[in-house]
Amino acid sequence: MRRPPSALIAASWLLALSSAWAADAATFTKDQADHGHVQYNTRCAQCHRPDLTGALGPALTGKTFSDHWGGKNVGDFYDYEHANMPANNPGTVDEDTLLAITAYILSRNGVAAGATALTTDSAKALTLPTGK
Repeated sequence: MRRPPSALIAASWLLALSSAWAADAATFTKDQADHGHVQYNTRCAQCHRPDLTGALGPALTGKTFSDHWGGKNVGDFYDYEHANMPANNPGTVDEDTLLAITAYILSRNGVAAGATALTTDSAKALTLPTGK
């Protein structure tokens, strides 16, 4: 049975809309990642290097990072950061700043920015990418 073209167009539109909503529901904004870049350079780069390749601290991008964190929940990564970073004073970075730093790390690992800021709740719905 042949479907009318209008039904196919409507179904395609709804699928695209729901996919876009799902992506924006669990992502970060470009402004958030840009702020995270500044904060990362101030708070993290000394141990993890400005290019995130690691020094005293582990790499936060590339194969080493994706081998350890790839496919894992961003909420778990955030919780790890909050509990353990900075190494010399764990748990002292405020939530908004740490979410911005997390957004920056996500952006450097190929996750695209969206329309909605990363939150501790939305982080639970996002998975770190594998293999970069």
